[in-house]
Amino acid sequence: MLERMKLALDAGRTGIWDWNLITGEVHLDARVRTLWGLTPEMPANLDVFRRALHPQDKKRTKEAIEQALDPACQDDYESEYRVIGLTDRVERWVSVRGRTFFDGGRAVRIVGTVRDVTERKHREQHVHNLLRELVHRSKNLLAVVQAMSRQTATGAGSIDDFQRKFSARLQALSMAHDLLISHDWRGASMHELARAQMAYCLDVEAGEIAQHARIDGPRLMLKPEAAQNIGLALHELATNALAYGALSYDCGEVSLSWRLDNGRFLVEWRESGGPRVSPPGREGFGHKVIKRLVPQALDGETTLNFSPEGFVWTLSAPASWVMVK
Repeated sequence: MLERMKLALDAGRTGIWDWNLITGEVHLDARVRTLWGLTPEMPANLDVFRRALHPQDKKRTKEAIEQALDPACQDDYESEYRVIGLTDRVERWVSVRGRTFFDGGRAVRIVGTVRDVTERKHREQHVHNLLRELVHRSKNLLAVVQAMSRQTATGAGSIDDFQRKFSARLQALSMAHDLLISHDWRGASMHELARAQMAYCLDVEAGEIAQHARIDGPRLMLKPEAAQNIGLALHELATNALAYGALSYDCGEVSLSWRLDNGRFLVEWRESGGPRVSPPGREGFGHKVIKRLVPQALDGETTLNFSPEGFVWTLSAPASWVMVK
């Protein structure tokens, strides 16, 4: 029976502790000693237990123990807190359960178990951080969508025109967010973002993009806000090139490149082989995106060059917006 119990405890990665409240003696098995960072020679007592507690958890742990010692309390002792190993200084989360035994209304002994729940706590914290980030990003996203709606409505010639343009811009925003979600909101690959936006605007498969555009740059990840804004810029650039620029001609071509240089993230969109271009007579939402909104969001600068050879757009932003793979 004892052997089966030991096997079960080992399988559950569970340790046993026993606190004699009359003598003050504390017994810890090998697993609990490891969690508390104790060597076999070190004594186990209440002082050792207290010294290993994380400073931020001492107060509530003390309150939980006092409640367990109260004869009026019928519940078992149960708590989760952090300990810092006395020798290895490793911080761990532990889940502790115990039962108090009373003699004449006086607590005389507590026996219980300890489990290492550090990995679970880290997973919970990761989920908490993701949810907090999601709330933050959702608020930003709603603000962007509202701005897109207003600006698209201002420049739309009809309800159908508004619906078409607004739906396309929402899709561009959605693709950037899909990439962010696939990477747990850590960022989005610049290559993946560029290929996704180009494939959508050109209505081709990703493998066919090379027939229309050259995409070149180092492998790097864009931070979420950068991915969102650059994704919108690429959508507007590709849509405009298809309607009025290089991609409106069969022989036209687009080159998209990026690099890191002296602490700056540099992006260039260059068109060639298309019709002669000139600055637009009226500044629509797409023009505002590539000229003002993106550089403002990323604390950068842009240039727009309507040269006879083809339209060129550049972005220079702090390299802190990217992470090299």
